[in-house]
Amino acid sequence: MTNEAVSPTMVESDARPSSTRQAVGLVLLLGLSYMFNAMDRQVFPALLGSIRADYGLTLPEAGFVSTVFTVNVAIFAALSGWFMARFGRRNVLVGGLVCYSLFTLLTPLATGFVSLTVLRALTGVGEALQVGAVFACMGAYFGARRGAAMGAMQTFFGLGAFLGPVLGTRLENWANSWSASFYAYGVAGIVMAVVAAVVIPLEFTDAGPTPSLARNAEMPTASIWTRNLILSAVSFGFVGFSFFSYSALYANYAHTVLGFSVVDAGAALGMYGIGAMLGVFGGWLGDKISNRSIIGALMLMATAGYVLFDGVPQFRLHLLLSLVFGLTMSGFLFTRFMSVVQRSVDPSQIGYAGAVALAAFYLPGPFAGWLFGKLVETAGWSTASLLVVVGPPLLGVVLMSLYDFSKMRKD
Repeated sequence: MTNEAVSPTMVESDARPSSTRQAVGLVLLLGLSYMFNAMDRQVFPALLGSIRADYGLTLPEAGFVSTVFTVNVAIFAALSGWFMARFGRRNVLVGGLVCYSLFTLLTPLATGFVSLTVLRALTGVGEALQVGAVFACMGAYFGARRGAAMGAMQTFFGLGAFLGPVLGTRLENWANSWSASFYAYGVAGIVMAVVAAVVIPLEFTDAGPTPSLARNAEMPTASIWTRNLILSAVSFGFVGFSFFSYSALYANYAHTVLGFSVVDAGAALGMYGIGAMLGVFGGWLGDKISNRSIIGALMLMATAGYVLFDGVPQFRLHLLLSLVFGLTMSGFLFTRFMSVVQRSVDPSQIGYAGAVALAAFYLPGPFAGWLFGKLVETAGWSTASLLVVVGPPLLGVVLMSLYDFSKMRKD
């Protein structure tokens, strides 16, 4: 099957890797590629103190640069279907890997705030395309078992979110330079892209029907803007606002205010990834219990965020709270909100609802980091964290209390 065969027409491939062992190996390879995505994303805030000192960034500028990639993640996640229909899933997967790894590799070459912002923003293009291709491959190849396969991908993401800050801070100590992590991660990502291009067969990545450009261009016949969708999408946006505020400046707070070493601050941030690794369990649990549990999870997220930024100095407590924050957000709320948003519309509109949900979650990112830094300068860490880490999920509680769960689809 050629790439040209994938793009303009519907293609149905019944080919499968020849053995279960081979399929497992390919899943592991995709998972490792996704792990590097998370490592790149999380290492920047872990090293933000050193980066900020080198470039003379204000705290708002540092928060903005730390999360600016999310704008392109939101935009190109929505466009990833077009790219896959045009170029094929494997090419988009490999291209995304090369893209974000290249701009990671180039990050230390930035000469100031503007070029640093551009390079970090461009990593989001590659991240979005790679993530879209990874989950499309999992869904198309595994069919009815896609939930477990996608859960496995989230586990790899959590592992990367843990290893990124932990290894990155240690590399900085060893090399006496924050640049070492970006060179190492960038080269590793490009090597992974080459391996994926050589090893992963088209019959795996492009299994099942691949939609044509014409089909992708179709619009839903009825409006997706139901009351329930708006409530759930805006609530999901509040979750994103809180999360990106935390991820942008938490390591900086732990180091500069609590006095943790750079390595310990990176470890505390990395524990978020351990919580995210439990996403398989969180997704399974979410399907078993009431959808109203989303309200309780929002309250737990707000509570963990409050204690994290309340000046508590115990390192082990921060490890636990950061894990709880990650488990609640990535291990439960992310999958729950994606499910609730999709079930708020007609089945034919699921793809569009998913795009709305991802845009709502990612677009607040750079504004969250910048605003958090600005509020810290004017009102201090305690007040600022109340407004941008604790407050948003509590607003989500209010909105989801107005959600009509009786109108949510069961399938």
